[in-house]
Amino acid sequence: MRKPARAWPAVLFTLFAAVSSSAQAPQDFVGEWSVEGGPLGACRITLSGQAMGGALKATTYTCAGAMSFAWAWAPSADGIVITGTGNAPIAAFSPSRGALVGRTNDGSLITLKPLSGQRFARGDGTPRPDSSFPIPLPGAEAGQSKDCYLRADTGRCASPRDIAPPPANRQSFVRATYDINVRRAVDMSSPVIGQLRQGQCFTVNGCQDSRWGLRCEVQVDRAGNVGYTIKHYERDGRRYIAFTNECR
Repeated sequence: MRKPARAWPAVLFTLFAAVSSSAQAPQDFVGEWSVEGGPLGACRITLSGQAMGGALKATTYTCAGAMSFAWAWAPSADGIVITGTGNAPIAAFSPSRGALVGRTNDGSLITLKPLSGQRFARGDGTPRPDSSFPIPLPGAEAGQSKDCYLRADTGRCASPRDIAPPPANRQSFVRATYDINVRRAVDMSSPVIGQLRQGQCFTVNGCQDSRWGLRCEVQVDRAGNVGYTIKHYERDGRRYIAFTNECR
């Protein structure tokens, strides 16, 4: 007796066709990826071309944090979106230099590096000229552009240069755009050991990703003691930068 043909390729074609007007070659994202930058180091995720329950399946291996809840994925206008059960967004990624870069809903900066020879048209090998950091998740706040991170000192959107973390290979002399606390450790529950006032210039030794988002090591005195502060924060449903990347 002849077996019936499998139905999922037709479902897959329908899903790809539905996003063809806003995404390029979504099938090029199918395959295995190395997930780098999570709370417990690298892990792996497989983006399947097979639809299950009306969604393209995503499967993670040894991932922790938000990525451990990945269940499905979908192409987007800027790259891909990873979702959990109930279609809740977990992370959004955009192409940059042959990889996918984005941020999860718990604030972690994540990079997906292809392990199956995936190549994607937009952004492959060259950063998008209009890209900014961090890549915002879907559903930006009402009244605020998805690429806008405000400056409290001016009320205007910060430049892409100031939204990004300071260069990692050197110290940076920066300026606070708001009153921000300095804590003893990266952990946001650690004691506050000082405060940087709006307009104050200070030295950043570097920033690192954490479960609380970017945490930046700053010099608190001339003796070389250091503490940690934020790069981005939210207030009244809007996103802000805590400091510019130059003292200007």
